[in-house]
Amino acid sequence: MNKAVFLDRDNTLIEDKGYVYKKEDLKWKVGAKEALEIFSKKGYTLIVVTNQSGVARGYYTEDEVVEFHENMNNDLFNIHGIKIDKFYYSPFHPSGIVVRYRKQSNCRKPGNALFKKAIEEFNISTSNSIAIGDNTTDLIPAVSLNFNKAYLIGNAINLKIEEPLKNKVTAVKNWNEIISDL
Repeated sequence: MNKAVFLDRDNTLIEDKGYVYKKEDLKWKVGAKEALEIFSKKGYTLIVVTNQSGVARGYYTEDEVVEFHENMNNDLFNIHGIKIDKFYYSPFHPSGIVVRYRKQSNCRKPGNALFKKAIEEFNISTSNSIAIGDNTTDLIPAVSLNFNKAYLIGNAINLKIEEPLKNKVTAVKNWNEIISDL
């Protein structure tokens, strides 16, 4: 079985300016690309699981989400020679204006359907895997699936972590703290 790092996208890997989907708006968080390179060298499969309610809200299309993810991977490969193995995203939101995407879905975090899909597709051992996000909803799926470690990164360090995540999530300020904990 394989080990993986499950990553949130917005405000974890990249700066979140609100519904980011244009190539020119891609700005990596400090230390994110270097951390991905280290994870890759240590044999982790790199998985992104992201809520993209901008599709349901009519701000951009699924094709534009896919294109943005391709741009992220091109940037990673050109500079670090690595890539994210797969991007999983939920285009749904219960109050979306695009009828096709207006619904509650277990694909949308804190639901764990996309996590389960990745685990099956990549034959991932959760007991050897890590999840990283900037919001507790990013980590609930990992905790429910018994991941080895879950990290709440960035400004979220000031949040009070409550059950069911208490004692199962480590709050960190930056990527270096995660890397030094491996």
